[in-house]
Amino acid sequence: MDKLYKRDWLCLLAGTALMAIATEGFFEHAKLVVGGITGIGIMLDDWTKREFALHIPLWLTNLLLNLPLFLYAWRKKGRRFMGKSILTGVLFSVMLFLEELFPITTSDPLLAAVFGGTAMGVGLGLVLAAGATTGGVDLAATLLHLHFRQFSVSKLIFVLDAAIILAGLAMFGIESSLYAVLAVFVTEKWIVWATEGVNFAQAAWIISDKNEEIAKALLSELGRGVTAFPAKGKYTGTERDVLFCVFSQKEIHFVKSIIVNIDRNAFFLLTDIREVLGEGFAEK
Repeated sequence: MDKLYKRDWLCLLAGTALMAIATEGFFEHAKLVVGGITGIGIMLDDWTKREFALHIPLWLTNLLLNLPLFLYAWRKKGRRFMGKSILTGVLFSVMLFLEELFPITTSDPLLAAVFGGTAMGVGLGLVLAAGATTGGVDLAATLLHLHFRQFSVSKLIFVLDAAIILAGLAMFGIESSLYAVLAVFVTEKWIVWATEGVNFAQAAWIISDKNEEIAKALLSELGRGVTAFPAKGKYTGTERDVLFCVFSQKEIHFVKSIIVNIDRNAFFLLTDIREVLGEGFAEK
């Protein structure tokens, strides 16, 4: 078993466990419908408890509603596309079952929105980092896109999730839905961190009359590689090199100070780099 395979398994186990804690432990107990199949499960369980005194566990709802989606996707997309996602969907149901046996819960809506959203965001980020999904609305939207190509997958996901959240509004009221929106916001922020935070970096584009001095300083003081691109200003007609350098977020103040100390008139552009691969960059 190679390191990449082990890493994917660890990401899937940790990710689905965090998602189960968020769903079963926080969202369900606080009645927060944040979309997805688990949102349908929360509403279905609440309704059957009130009408028939019958508990329908989330793990069962997740498994039963995902099953036809997985089978249809397998037929349309094939084993290579769906294999890991089917495994992850089943694993998520197992984690929901275990969370129900060993609950970590709170019914406070604010705590549920913040900490549930955090757990869900990090968990989803880990699952996505392993190259998988848990099925649900994302998979349903992908399959609908096969028949409604005039709509993007992201728009279909939005429509499906919005419909589920509106159903939660009708069932649990406006206050619960507002907390659910907060949970969605927190989740999205943590997904970005989990999927991009490890390799998140910044790049600098530098135009200066003292390019050579700046390049030498960046190389010697930060140990960062610097690339020079030949360029010509269309307004002045001046030819000079544009410097390009990638560095970690922690180094941004050092880079600024190096440039300003050498040339206060330098043109300095910072851009976000969402992922950096290769041996030429390592955060220090």
